[in-house]
Amino acid sequence: MKQSIEVRDAISRMSPYKPPLENRDPEAFLLMDFNESPLPPPPGVIQKISEFLNSHVHIYPIYGDFLEKLGNYSSVPAENLLLTNGSDQAIDIIMRSLLENGEEAAMVQPGFQMYNQTAGTLGCKLNGPQFPADFHFPHQELKESVNTKTRLIVLINPNNPTGTSVSLEQIEDLLKSFPDIPVLVDEAYYEFTGETCVSLLSSYPNLIVIRTFSKALALPSLRLGYVIASPDFILELQKIRGPYDVNVVAVLAAREQLNNPEHWQKMVRHLMDESKPAIEKYFDEKQVRYFSSKANFMLVEPSDVQQACKFLMENKILVRPMRPPIDHTFRMSLRTMPEMQRFMDVFTRYLNS
Repeated sequence: MKQSIEVRDAISRMSPYKPPLENRDPEAFLLMDFNESPLPPPPGVIQKISEFLNSHVHIYPIYGDFLEKLGNYSSVPAENLLLTNGSDQAIDIIMRSLLENGEEAAMVQPGFQMYNQTAGTLGCKLNGPQFPADFHFPHQELKESVNTKTRLIVLINPNNPTGTSVSLEQIEDLLKSFPDIPVLVDEAYYEFTGETCVSLLSSYPNLIVIRTFSKALALPSLRLGYVIASPDFILELQKIRGPYDVNVVAVLAAREQLNNPEHWQKMVRHLMDESKPAIEKYFDEKQVRYFSSKANFMLVEPSDVQQACKFLMENKILVRPMRPPIDHTFRMSLRTMPEMQRFMDVFTRYLNS
């Protein structure tokens, strides 16, 4: 019998990152588990995609002036930008460009699993403190975790899954304290928070920011993210990212979303100004512990998380049970007010059961 293909030790020791995607039928379930937008892009975006597919799908991607448009949106020149196949690819190429086997990245845990996954493929590890029980950002502990093997500091702002925010002052302190170590700030939820550290880039060339079109801009299926960094570092990343890695349909849809922001901005305001206060008021009244965030999701701590998630699923609502060390919680995304009311009605039945 032929021997199976042998992979690198770092890969064979890893477990696959497998988000619970099975049976996520949007026709059958209320999806509150993946922090997605409740609504698709407006019909004009879909129409533009349809027109493209009918005429230019056989041609390699042409991105045109999209970087200039994105630069206007992000308040940086085009030379400071790199498009990626989702922010997952941004994480991958940044870490691959900086970390050698056996080196470390510093990041408070738990965070977005892709960072652990990518570090593992490189034979590296994430070294950093755990979030405390109240999920406040352990700034000093993170600084103290930086050592001679540290080649990257990662800040997820706000952190997924805990919702923890990092202040601009804390980000600048890390940039200033470790001028020779790149500081990666993941701003996947920037459109919900309205808070960014991009203004620090002119003073701190060790700053790297990544963002995505998957959350507020409602394009997760098309996979588009981007890096904001110094032009020199962008040129280095271009050596790793393939010339056509980015789907031109994603760029077309993103261009339309930036040209006509009213639809998604209205949804952001609805979620943050109506849905978020309503669910927080509900949990306060029901004396259910939760951890608020500035983004479109929160952690909830029911008395029995497994029973709560099971009850919600049986009633066609999906939330995201968390892994250790926060497996006493589930993460839920904000939805429109009618959908939030449906959640509250079902959760009340759970509490009364």
